[in-house]
Amino acid sequence: MFDGRCLKRDVDLYRRNQLGDTAFGAGAFPAGTFLAPLLAEMRREFSGINLRVEVSNCTLLLKRLLDEDIEFIVADMQELPSDKALSIEPLRREAAAFYVRAGHPLDGRRSVSLHEAWGYGIASGRVPTSKAAIFAPVLGLATDASLRIALECDDIDVLKKTSLNSDAVLALPYLAVQREIKTGALRRLVVEGLPPMYSATGIVTLRGRTLSPMAKVILDRMRALPLRQEESR
Repeated sequence: MFDGRCLKRDVDLYRRNQLGDTAFGAGAFPAGTFLAPLLAEMRREFSGINLRVEVSNCTLLLKRLLDEDIEFIVADMQELPSDKALSIEPLRREAAAFYVRAGHPLDGRRSVSLHEAWGYGIASGRVPTSKAAIFAPVLGLATDASLRIALECDDIDVLKKTSLNSDAVLALPYLAVQREIKTGALRRLVVEGLPPMYSATGIVTLRGRTLSPMAKVILDRMRALPLRQEESR
């Protein structure tokens, strides 16, 4: 019943033209997992509002936020710097792993080394410093500055299509590839010597800034999304 009252409140606000428009930023992982269904929901319920969503890496989105060009960011918290101007709210954790196309030279192996996977080229969003610090010593690199990503892109669909049509190894949250996993187009790699991988998505706003009513509605919907931490086997 509470959800029903919230929806009625949102619709009443919209009808009184109090919600307005908003602009926000999204990192590659949120954009490739739960953002599109949420935006579709918003369009169905509030067809008269205008939304601007910028999908990019956290570095560029933070600049847009600090310049007050967008109201908030939803992105992997592992990429965020420590900054007193920012308010960071944890939102969700999603299991992540390495994946290859069906028929890939590594497909069917019980496990592979990180060296073997990296040798085919990694396709991913920007790798957080915390993850790079884990990968570098396993690969025998002196520092994570030497870590090379074969394809770094903020568009999950581009990453998936590249991997499905080449030997590039995907590094993504499971939710971003669950359809391809279920159809058998992609297969999970078990990589030796690594701790569990995940993306830790959070909401980033500017301290002291009052959000627009529409931004508050979107953030409330994000917080209400079911947590899904499935992992392919």
